[in-house]
Amino acid sequence: MEENRAQAYLQLIHTLLNCPNGEEPQILEDHSELLDRGFLETCELVASTLAEQGGENGANFLRNLASQLGQFIDMNDGGDSNNSEGENFQEYANFFLKLLQAEQDSNGDIKVIHPMLAAREHFLNARFAEVLQQVSQKLLDGENPETINSLVALIENLSIHISEFPLGNIADNIEIAITGYQIVLNNREPGSEKWTETQNNLAATCNNRVKASLAENL
Repeated sequence: MEENRAQAYLQLIHTLLNCPNGEEPQILEDHSELLDRGFLETCELVASTLAEQGGENGANFLRNLASQLGQFIDMNDGGDSNNSEGENFQEYANFFLKLLQAEQDSNGDIKVIHPMLAAREHFLNARFAEVLQQVSQKLLDGENPETINSLVALIENLSIHISEFPLGNIADNIEIAITGYQIVLNNREPGSEKWTETQNNLAATCNNRVKASLAENL
């Protein structure tokens, strides 16, 4: 399944980043079936996200790994029959990661994010909500509190921007935003100021969901 392969890329990256020093070669050998161009692209995108959150060591490791594996793949590239398996899910995951980086780079500028959403409007559907949930979990799993706080802040900003996006299927945009807010709430201290702000955003978006549903049925 394409989804399983894309998730396997993220799980392998997580394992490599958290394993004891020196175990990386054996882990790579044990998962050699995943070492393709899809994995390299995922390494680069996760590295960019980590670097923006201050995780320079992890980012540098992934970039060096991708560079070394890329050279090996170039030497032995005879066609990648497995890569298409994860292509669709990977496209969604890559788009999500690029949006997170754009949120970071632009300091949450809607004038940057909305054109990106417009260019890939067809990605804003129930599938994207699933990918948002799955990829976010992989990114957040095992990270330190500071990195988690930074990542969930980006996810919340993206959720706000998607909820305000006027194009595409508005009901799908709302569901994606709700998924994002739920991720944020699950990674913030209940009752804290930021948790309350997110809860208010979620409540407002759920209210918009009801309004949209009523409008469809009129």
